[in-house]
Amino acid sequence: GGMTEARRIVALASAYDVPIIPHGSSIYSYHLQICFPNCPIAEFLVMSPKADKIVSYFGSLFIDEPLPQRDGYVELTDKPGFGVTLNREGLKLRRPYPREEGADGDN
Repeated sequence: GGMTEARRIVALASAYDVPIIPHGSSIYSYHLQICFPNCPIAEFLVMSPKADKIVSYFGSLFIDEPLPQRDGYVELTDKPGFGVTLNREGLKLRRPYPREEGADGDN
């Protein structure tokens, strides 16, 4: 359903004073949760093999993924979108097929 549907669900639950805690969605729900008082906590999935440390939910995909601090809080930035930056250099991304000439609007 995406963010729009999530907002609808949270708003409907709020009308009936029902708390909502989205399941393990990390950066994709933090901004939603911070905006609604009936989202009292965020679930964080511990992804380390021994569950002994906090590691990034998305591995090295982002260079600035917000992680819970010692007190359990996640600090969000005011960056656009979900507030994270794709790790273009570290991932060594490549196109699965050659880019067609003129595909970016230049001929």
